[in-house]
Amino acid sequence: MDKLIEMVNAWAKERGLDKVDARTQYTKLIEEQGELAKAIMQKNVDGDSGVLDSIGDYQVTLIIYCLIRDIHIAFWKTVINPKDFATETIYMNLVSTSSKIIASYNKGLVTNEIRNIENTFQLLSLVAGKYDTTLEDTLELAYNEIKDRKGRLVNGVFIKEDDFTSTQGYERGFEDGKNHVFELIKNKFDLGRESNEL
Repeated sequence: MDKLIEMVNAWAKERGLDKVDARTQYTKLIEEQGELAKAIMQKNVDGDSGVLDSIGDYQVTLIIYCLIRDIHIAFWKTVINPKDFATETIYMNLVSTSSKIIASYNKGLVTNEIRNIENTFQLLSLVAGKYDTTLEDTLELAYNEIKDRKGRLVNGVFIKEDDFTSTQGYERGFEDGKNHVFELIKNKFDLGRESNEL
């Protein structure tokens, strides 16, 4: 895992992503969160933009956020059995914990920010476990997909070359991500019922 993180960090530095504002990188995290929600809803596990891709991309985005913030995270194997929880329950906790990262950053609460990043990785590990994979495997998958990717920074966001032809531009990713999260919440959960807490 450490070697993969080093490779992601080197990739990000080559593209100037280590110099962007942390809030800008966080918007990319929201996009990846939405992609994961969409993949879960569509039961797209290993297809293009599937669950496995999305978990890997989520990690890449969060690793770059940590690079920007100069936060070093220790990784561990989760001891919680992911089979004990519904995928949707884990995902909802993931959304909640991820949102606390930027809230802590905005308030200057670095200790809380680090704790929420660690919790986010642990919840991602649980999602991966629901699909019989690991953070390492999905991060390697994501890195192999991006390692030769070309593009440029636009307002602090790395836009891959293929997306320059998009008529809606990079802002589409954030909006799509946000909408997928809300759709999963609306369609998959009875928010009035009791649920197991992680």
